[in-house]
Amino acid sequence: MLKRQVLFICLVILLFSIFNFNNSQSFNIANAATTVPIKDTITLTVKFPDTVGEGFGVEPTDPEEIHLMVDSEGSSHPHRTGWGAIKYECVRTDTDYIAGYDYYGNPIWDVHTVSGWRQKEPYSTEDSHVPHQPSEIKKEIVEKYGQEMYELAEAAGAVFYYDDTTPIPARFLTGDIGDFNKRVNGTTGRYSIYYKDTTYTDRHCENGEKAYFYRNNDFFVTTTFDVEWKEPEDKQGTGLGRAYWELERTDKNDLSEVAVYSSFKGEYDKHVAVRNIKHTVNLDTKHVEQEGPIEFTINAKQVQNKDMQYGFEYEYTNKEIGWVCTGKGEDRECHWDDRPDWRAVQKFELGGSIPVDHQQKKAEKSDKLDGVLVKKWVVGREDKYGPSKESKAYYEQYHRAEGNEWQDEINLKTQTTLPMTPGKLLYSVELPSGKHKDGDFYPLMKTQSSGTYKAAELDESLQAEFEDGVQLQQKVMKDMGMKGDQRQFEGEFVSDLFFTASGTGFMSGYNYAEKVKQAINNDQALPSFAQVVQEGAVKGEADFVQYTNVPFEDEWVFTSSEEDLPHLQRYSLPITPYSQLMPNETYKNQLELVDMGLSDLSFTFDQSFSFEHFLFGSGYDDAWIIEQPESRVPVTEFETVELTHEQVKKLAEAERQHSNNKIHNFRFVDRTFPDKVREIRGAR
Repeated sequence: MLKRQVLFICLVILLFSIFNFNNSQSFNIANAATTVPIKDTITLTVKFPDTVGEGFGVEPTDPEEIHLMVDSEGSSHPHRTGWGAIKYECVRTDTDYIAGYDYYGNPIWDVHTVSGWRQKEPYSTEDSHVPHQPSEIKKEIVEKYGQEMYELAEAAGAVFYYDDTTPIPARFLTGDIGDFNKRVNGTTGRYSIYYKDTTYTDRHCENGEKAYFYRNNDFFVTTTFDVEWKEPEDKQGTGLGRAYWELERTDKNDLSEVAVYSSFKGEYDKHVAVRNIKHTVNLDTKHVEQEGPIEFTINAKQVQNKDMQYGFEYEYTNKEIGWVCTGKGEDRECHWDDRPDWRAVQKFELGGSIPVDHQQKKAEKSDKLDGVLVKKWVVGREDKYGPSKESKAYYEQYHRAEGNEWQDEINLKTQTTLPMTPGKLLYSVELPSGKHKDGDFYPLMKTQSSGTYKAAELDESLQAEFEDGVQLQQKVMKDMGMKGDQRQFEGEFVSDLFFTASGTGFMSGYNYAEKVKQAINNDQALPSFAQVVQEGAVKGEADFVQYTNVPFEDEWVFTSSEEDLPHLQRYSLPITPYSQLMPNETYKNQLELVDMGLSDLSFTFDQSFSFEHFLFGSGYDDAWIIEQPESRVPVTEFETVELTHEQVKKLAEAERQHSNNKIHNFRFVDRTFPDKVREIRGAR
């Protein structure tokens, strides 16, 4: 893949480099800027080709052929290389001489022969003394190093030169040929693989006879060239992943914390190798640095309005070590080393900063509930790389649930009752982690949200007990599932209860909100309506006796069925003549809801109200119900009752014992006195 991503520079001399892989497979690599070209030096050594000799054919043995080769200076055999020869011709002289005389005195003639080999022209090929192109020795390169190496050398314009340092192969340093090589050629450079001397001295040669000395030499040629590597533009470093923070309820009995997450991954597969992968996150005093993703939680208030700084980096190389050549001469080998080459190191880095701008424990105030509900609160922020950067904020928000009839401003005709709970609210949230989609996700503390309802003025019998306000408590929210990307819950508040006596109008409070909270906290069922009525009635009667010193002879309204529960959660405007509330004036009841949402917010808003008429009063008061303690018309019909002296005494005693206390200053608390009068006079 990367072998061909190269640019070649032809060098006709050997270059030396600390990164030269020519002689060893071990190497040291230091980081280098990839703006400097990365060069690898490759040295190839091959045996120069021959058409005869070892592995190439049959050596010539005909003296005529040898003489022709010498005479033509090799042109008669252009494909034969590396040979040298000396021509010899026999010079023979036969001289007659008298070797003696025979018996008769006649001379005995004989022939004196003198013969020898006359050395004539020598010739040696010039193959080792001239440069050679790769095409001239292509076959040897391909056989030894492969087609690709040949193409590298050719593309680089490599030039092969005679290598006089090449060791002579051991097989040519033993035996007769070995002795010859060691005597004539030494142990390096060119060497003879074949030699023959056809001259002879054991007999006379024939005049004009041809002989020769011939040897075929092998030798190695070598070249050194540089391969320059360029960084591929389509393999730059990348970071895919995201960093975010979000509010997370790790302890259901405590405030939410800030959960931090940072996880990135490069497209490592497109690189040869990567190293030194590092994630970093800095948030306030918290510093984390590690190879893998970072994940931790931290106190939300501690890091509020701080910046979360994140980083990701790694080093990579797109280059393999490449061709590594070792050995000399016949033993020289080259192989492709696919290990990473860290000279071509690059570094990828990304980083950013995310504001941790959550609003935990923020107090939201408005004169209307809807003034609070129009807001939304950041519960998380995310930077996402894919590979382009996208930033997103995540929110939680409250809305009115379907059927919510809460009124911020109420105009009444007279003194009546008002709801003390804000109605059903719809909570929506989305988190960068996606944990809001989990089946067990729940945003609030186990004790849920709670609050207080502070009335402009409470009934006299309630003022001491609810001096700090009527308590509100949210029941466990109903999971409404996902809507788009948001998880929704429906929440409903309950308040403490006000029990009202039918006859006297006496009011008694019942801490229903606290009992609901305890039931939720203890994983118990909410108190039943029957239990609530029973406990509320007992407490109400005791409160009545303590408040009036009169036995309770009355009934509680809205205690028949569970459908009456909302009626017990209403605030009754005081109807006593001493009330500070006046018609056609605007007053405010204040509601505060706390521990709302993941941000543990508090909402404070008003319930404004006014009324046009008093409920009870005189005609002067413009009341809806006018009571006349004294008659204003003449009495024309009456009943005469005769009482004994004893009955008069009993009536006087009953009058002395009778309480004159009045509820709301116009209703007698003692509802037993009329019955006592009837009993004394004997009436039915």
